[in-house]
Amino acid sequence: MTENELIKRLFLNICEGGDMQAYDELYRLFCSRLIHFSAAITGSFHLAEEIVSDVFMMVWQKRRQLADVENPGVYLYVCTRNRSLNTLEQHRRNQHAHLDTLDTDALAMAPDQEEGMISAEVAQRIEAAIRSLPARCQLIFRLVKQDGMKYKEVAELLEISSKTVDAQLTIAVKKVAEAIRLNMPHDLAKSFLFR
Repeated sequence: MTENELIKRLFLNICEGGDMQAYDELYRLFCSRLIHFSAAITGSFHLAEEIVSDVFMMVWQKRRQLADVENPGVYLYVCTRNRSLNTLEQHRRNQHAHLDTLDTDALAMAPDQEEGMISAEVAQRIEAAIRSLPARCQLIFRLVKQDGMKYKEVAELLEISSKTVDAQLTIAVKKVAEAIRLNMPHDLAKSFLFR
């Protein structure tokens, strides 16, 4: 029996009989190949492993609908390619979306002091600037920027509109940025803002 015949038989046993042993054997035959194929597209073996796992999960979940697939090997490669490209595109979109949400310079100026990214003096100035905000503005800033909540979640929590959250956050970020720039020595502010 050729490898193609074996693959067809295994795939048919999976689709028509739900044969778990055939599924495991097909997985062992293709796993390494598909991971390397996906990694060539995504540039990440970690992502590739997840993608191949997802492809095989999809095959198992949709097995009854896949009995008519004529070339299971090609089918697995096409599924892996498509999922790899979609994952890559999604990561790119998420990266751009994340960068687009940076409203002003102040957001880049609030890293965690514990991670050694800013001095204690700068951290104190950032915290003082945040505390100088009006109560609701400060709360919205902390929920979104420190707790990582989405505008819609904050709006629901505080029973206000998402536009109000956006407006208050814009005010907060501008005030924090101004306070940090005004309260820092020029050299420190310049090195911190433009590194």
